[in-house]
Amino acid sequence: MLYRAVTIIALTILAVVGTFACSRPARDDNVPTVAPTALLPSTFPSAAATREIAPSPMVRLTSTPLPSPTPRPTPCQFSVRPTLRNAWSENELGCPITPGAAAVSTAYAPFEGGQMLWRGDTDLVYVLYNNGKWESYPNEWQTGDPEYTCGETSSLSTPIRGFGRVWCDYPAVREALGAATAAEIGDSASAVQDFVNGTILIAPFGAAFVLVGEDGVWRLVEE
Repeated sequence: MLYRAVTIIALTILAVVGTFACSRPARDDNVPTVAPTALLPSTFPSAAATREIAPSPMVRLTSTPLPSPTPRPTPCQFSVRPTLRNAWSENELGCPITPGAAAVSTAYAPFEGGQMLWRGDTDLVYVLYNNGKWESYPNEWQTGDPEYTCGETSSLSTPIRGFGRVWCDYPAVREALGAATAAEIGDSASAVQDFVNGTILIAPFGAAFVLVGEDGVWRLVEE
């Protein structure tokens, strides 16, 4: 009886010990190896390359504009004739557009309200009024026509030839000029030149008439 009790006790102890041993984790001989360390690069970037470079602020470049060159006036194609230089004003007439001429036939006649000039190279009659205005008309008088287009024959107050034709054919001219105050005179060696904005014509008595085209005004320059 006693032997049986001891045997039971012993078996109980063994069972407890076996249970404890089974509850412990079994030792695994296949312990995983540590993964090999990754190979480091053989070359390393320099400190300058690894250092973050801050972007430099934008610099606004300003430049002082160069002064514009002073425009040079374009030289005139033709020169002003020497005998006309005293009467010429570039601001008034501009550059010559013709070389001009030194020996042009002209005629001149004075009137109560102005004057008349005839220019042979263009066959124009200029009517110059005392109010400073001027007009031009084509000379329609032809050789062989009566000297007096209208009025009394041999009357000093009535102009003749080309002047008389304009004076008679245009009542407004006749009324503005009135009667002729002297007989016309002529010349065959008068200087003349045309400009961008007018004309300079030497009258038979030697003075220069400046006819400004844009404003339609005239002036007399005494030599």
